[in-house]
Amino acid sequence: MSTSPNAKVLSISGSNDGLATPAKIAESKKLLPAATTFVVVDGGVHAFFGDYGPQSGDGQPATTHDDARTQISGASVAFVDGFDK
Repeated sequence: MSTSPNAKVLSISGSNDGLATPAKIAESKKLLPAATTFVVVDGGVHAFFGDYGPQSGDGQPATTHDDARTQISGASVAFVDGFDK
């Protein structure tokens, strides 16, 4: 599976994610357009990308869930706002 080279793609991940690990994110880069925007939530874990509680195999957070949500939301809004430019 690959994406269009012209697709706008945002990848947001957590630096302490034990499931979608930084290594897995790095490996997936070859499947995404070169202009993909990558944002890493420093100290973020997999469980911070939803509201379902801790996940088996996840890493240990080094930031708060509120701070992670603020970073995730901010990056998402900035990415979408960039569509008008």
